[in-house]
Amino acid sequence: MRRPLVFGLIGLALAAASTFASAQESEVPLWLNLPTAEGLMGASFSYRFTHRFQDRARSNSKNAFGLDGFSYSGLGLDFAVPSTPGTNFQIYRTPDNKTFTVALHQILVARPDFRMALRVERYDETIRDLPSSTNNREGLVGTAVQMPLSWSGGGVTLLAVPTYLSSTSTQSKGVTTAGFALRWDAGERHSFMGEYYPRPSKVKDLQVIVNSTTTRSIENGWAVGYAFRTKGHRFTLLATNVSGTTPHQVLGGDYHGLGPSRGGEWTLGFNLVRIF
Repeated sequence: MRRPLVFGLIGLALAAASTFASAQESEVPLWLNLPTAEGLMGASFSYRFTHRFQDRARSNSKNAFGLDGFSYSGLGLDFAVPSTPGTNFQIYRTPDNKTFTVALHQILVARPDFRMALRVERYDETIRDLPSSTNNREGLVGTAVQMPLSWSGGGVTLLAVPTYLSSTSTQSKGVTTAGFALRWDAGERHSFMGEYYPRPSKVKDLQVIVNSTTTRSIENGWAVGYAFRTKGHRFTLLATNVSGTTPHQVLGGDYHGLGPSRGGEWTLGFNLVRIF
């Protein structure tokens, strides 16, 4: 995506902030992996801690359902910009390919039944050209442009996140895709949610190498989870067949040149958010 277009979208978001209604409890724009149309308000800030086990959970009781295995833990900070209502700035680091991201998240519409935001994120992977890698490119540097849209009513929220990724593990000319989610608020503190990451059209015919004699198609991604809320904390336990946490890892469809794990090979993870 050309820089003038990205800067133009950012300008549009900042201009729309002047019409934003600010009556809202602070909320970090994160469910399981997808960004939402919510955000921190006022002068609040938060930290987020993400943890993804890499060893499969199913039929793996001897290894504590994957808890004994390798994992990636990420840490991020979110800041509300007091002078611009609805504007959030985020920095995040995950050891998954030693990826560092910075993001600007602007809420455009905040009605009780409908919300819309614009998010522009820059990702940069430090690990480059591993000799053991045969399916994918490392060292990705690119931009994710997303527009989260959510509809709420009766304790249920639907979320759609149209996304443009300038580069992924196997695509160097950009990918347009979307993620979808559903959340049911069972009470003031309890929520159940699911997210779906369809395989982007650019990789639907891609055959990835599993071993020297086997190939398979890219899988669709998914995550399901339970969230517990207190006044200042959000704790989420989840199961997913997607190992990454950033937009280009989750929505690109071709994570590490392999994509999401196959049906029965899901893993466990959790998110912890503290809001100040």
